[in-house]
Amino acid sequence: KKKGLHARVEYTSTDSMVMTGKGIAHMYGNGELKYQALELTAGYIRVCMDSSTLFASGVLDTIVDEWQGLPVFKDANDSYESKEITYNLKTQKGKIRHVVTEQGEGYLIADETKKMEDNTLMLHGGKYTTCDHTDNPHFYYTMSKAKVIPNKKVIMGGGFLTIEEIDIPFLGLP
Repeated sequence: KKKGLHARVEYTSTDSMVMTGKGIAHMYGNGELKYQALELTAGYIRVCMDSSTLFASGVLDTIVDEWQGLPVFKDANDSYESKEITYNLKTQKGKIRHVVTEQGEGYLIADETKKMEDNTLMLHGGKYTTCDHTDNPHFYYTMSKAKVIPNKKVIMGGGFLTIEEIDIPFLGLP
C-alpha cells in the first residue's frame, strides 16, 4: 500500500481550477495551497495527487512584460520567494529556482536551491547581501555554493565581494 499524506490539503484559486482524470489539479490565478504548516501562493500551481508533488510558478503578463504572482512558500518560520518551485509533500524536499530568503539581517539569493526535509538549503550560484534591493542589489558577497541551516549558520564555498556589479577578487574569503 502507498502511504498517504498526514493531513488534508486545502487549495483554492481565484481564476480557475482544472482537475484531470490523472489526479492532477491545475490552479490558475492567485492559487493558494495549505498543508499542515506549509502555505504556498502563486499565479499558477499544479498538484499531482498520486505522487504528492506540486509545482508553482508566476505568470508572465505579456502586456507589461512582467512576471505576476511569483511563488511565496512558507513553512513554519521560514519564508521563500522564488520564480519556480517543485516540492514533494511527503518527503518535504524541493527544488527552487531563483530563491530570495531573509536570513538574520541579510538576504540570501540563489539561482538554484535544494530544500531538504530538515529545512536545510543547498544553494548554487548564490549571493548574500544586506541591501534591500534583492532584484538588483548594490553590493553582495558572491558564493559559488553554500549550505544554509536556517537561523543558525551559513557554510559557503569560495566567493568574492561585488560592489555595483564590479567584482573585488582580492577581498575573497576561502
